[in-house]
Amino acid sequence: MVWAPRAHTVEVVLPQPSGPATRLPLRLVGAHEPGYWRADAELPVGTDYAFSVDGRAPVPDPCSTSLPAGIHGPSRVLDEDFTWTDDAWTGAHLSRGVLLHLDVTRATPQGDLDAAAALLPEAAALGVDAVELAPVAQFDPALGPAAGVRLFAVHAPYGGPAALQRFVDTAHGAGLAVVLDLPHRWAVADGLGLHAFGPYANGARIGARAGSPTDADTPRVNLDGSGSRGPRDFLVADARRWLTTFHVDGLLLDLDVLVDRSAAPFLGELAEAVQATGAETGRHGALLTDGRGMSDRLTTLVRGLLDGRLSDPSGLLKQLSADVANVGAPPRDAPVGLRRAYRATQRSGPVLVGELSRLPAAARALPWAVDTDPDRDPDPDGDERAIMLAVVLLAGTAVVLDTEHVPLGCPEPTSRRLRAWTRTLLTLRSAVLDDVDVDVEVTAEDDVVVVRRGRSALLLTLAPGEHRVDLGRRLATSSTTWRVAAAWDQERTEVLAGRLHVPGRSAVVLREDPTDVL
Repeated sequence: MVWAPRAHTVEVVLPQPSGPATRLPLRLVGAHEPGYWRADAELPVGTDYAFSVDGRAPVPDPCSTSLPAGIHGPSRVLDEDFTWTDDAWTGAHLSRGVLLHLDVTRATPQGDLDAAAALLPEAAALGVDAVELAPVAQFDPALGPAAGVRLFAVHAPYGGPAALQRFVDTAHGAGLAVVLDLPHRWAVADGLGLHAFGPYANGARIGARAGSPTDADTPRVNLDGSGSRGPRDFLVADARRWLTTFHVDGLLLDLDVLVDRSAAPFLGELAEAVQATGAETGRHGALLTDGRGMSDRLTTLVRGLLDGRLSDPSGLLKQLSADVANVGAPPRDAPVGLRRAYRATQRSGPVLVGELSRLPAAARALPWAVDTDPDRDPDPDGDERAIMLAVVLLAGTAVVLDTEHVPLGCPEPTSRRLRAWTRTLLTLRSAVLDDVDVDVEVTAEDDVVVVRRGRSALLLTLAPGEHRVDLGRRLATSSTTWRVAAAWDQERTEVLAGRLHVPGRSAVVLREDPTDVL
């Protein structure tokens, strides 16, 4: 079936080894599915085909699941049956989850899904809830994904659809959910030829990635204009495909792309489809939403603290606490459409996750990130990475870690130490977040920042040299003992006579022990 609302005729074109291609006419489905054309019989698995609209040159199926000759070649009917072993898996609730971002091309030297799957046991041992996969949709390797992606097809160099199914099955076996980044920004690019079928794009353009050539903008998906029913169905069908055929647990959405001024927000429609799919499959699904300037606020703040560029860290941290207190609601800067989508989906359970904190490399992997950042530290040292991890993991939002701060498959000492530090923080995270609704108290003095929330406190030393911190004064208490629950430099961190002795450029997690008196 194919959507072509303005066509007079649509034919399925079957290439032949020799001689002219076979052309078979399609018929309009009817008023209950306006604009859709259907064949009278299913094509056998392995058949190559294309569509011709009004007698024009054949073009691939917009919903192609396999294009062995490339994104402009014929589509192929694919057998995607797979023997799953995850029957007991019911999904994961990710509103405060911890994810690890994996880019298939960079995670291993092989650059494919099977090699990346070998990292999953190590990721699970960290204690994360899920892995976030960078987009796997098929694109032209010579031009890159920005020139257009086939949303429904898995890129063959990554291993194809069977490799993605193996990856997800392995992840679920290790207790990990899988979130897939959907590259909607490039889904209706000019070079894909979707205009031959209908108004997939609405005429507006999405600006090029900062630092990219100015002519690298792309069309915006038509979600609210004339003929928008087809593009909406296109994106919903794609989302359902990943959740059903591939057992993916969550989908990452680019809010810059999904601008929608219609009376019925597309995000609400998509969330309802995800909820319905979950009811069918018995697996909870989630939509993670992100966009320009949304998930890097916290890491930008921490980088400023480490660089000594913030004149009032206390005030900025207090502002951040307002964001953290808003966990579970739309972000403060969320588009109106997202806020309406939250309201539309609250009736039937949590689906949208809108408050994320991304570590820098996970943020740079996103399509709206700046290509070149002159302020970026190209190689943060272990101490800086440890401080960043402590702040982000204990803040309260859902978190997307990166393999720059949490290196996998790397035996060198700093990498091993960072992995151990991450495991420790994740072990503490649940207890710390029991007080997520408690007001945050922040002090910044003598290059020491103390963030207290309820029965926990995070202390950061921003300058070199040993620091001695009067805990009674800085934590405004005289009747409670604070113990060191975790420290980046455990051997040189201790509490003596109410003072915390801690080295510079370090992070310490303190927990309240009300049974003792100082």
